[in-house]
Amino acid sequence: MTTEITRLAKNPYSLGLLARYVSANPPFNEFEFGPSITTLLHQINNDTHLVATRQDRIVGYLGWLHTSEEIARAWLDKSAPLTPDPAATAIAVTLFLADEPGDVLRMIRAAKRSEPGVSVYWKRYFTDGRPPAPRLVRKKS
Repeated sequence: MTTEITRLAKNPYSLGLLARYVSANPPFNEFEFGPSITTLLHQINNDTHLVATRQDRIVGYLGWLHTSEEIARAWLDKSAPLTPDPAATAIAVTLFLADEPGDVLRMIRAAKRSEPGVSVYWKRYFTDGRPPAPRLVRKKS
């Protein structure tokens, strides 16, 4: 089975598909509705997302925020909140879900290709109670 990684169209149907997919999976099924929908809508409207599909079924979602490396590093070490930066020297992945472990790096690489020249930062959360693990892929100098 081939995995396709694409962006969704900017329409209410896309928002519904993503809301259904994300809300069916822990820990996202326990998140507040308003902030979650606002985040998804922002990511769809700003083309700051990727969707992995297999056989016309969503199997992964990755959404991000344009920010700076300084802000992203502070967010990773929990010393400051994540905020946008229009200069966008980095992207911070804020929503990431993959049905298969093999899709994790595949989606990170696709995000990196779609945003060339910036570093990618994210926190990996685990459903088994382990603490979040900071991760990053630095831009090539």
